Amino acid sequence: QIGWVEPDIGKWTKTLWTLRENYYPGDLGFDPLGLKPEDSKAFANMQTRELQNGRLAMLGVAGMCAQELVNHRTIAETFDFYQKIYSGVDPYAVCGDSIIC
Repeated sequence: QIGWVEPDIGKWTKTLWTLRENYYPGDLGFDPLGLKPEDSKAFANMQTRELQNGRLAMLGVAGMCAQELVNHRTIAETFDFYQKIYSGVDPYAVCGDSIIC
């Protein structure tokens, strides 16, 4: 068994929200590539790096969503737009006299 102790109806105040003694949070035993360090300090360091990496990824996604909200173009459309600008093509030439392109 991994993680939480099964709640006992008779002693639910002592068993509810109680972790097992041999359980370390985040260590579910799933490591098919054998990358988990054996040392507990190294494991905690790896956990911290994984959390920081996940937070950085969330910031990146938030930035992409904010960019789409601001210029009303998807990421691919924005990439195409700037490719045209840097190659010397006027991206607004296809718009004609329209205000919104």
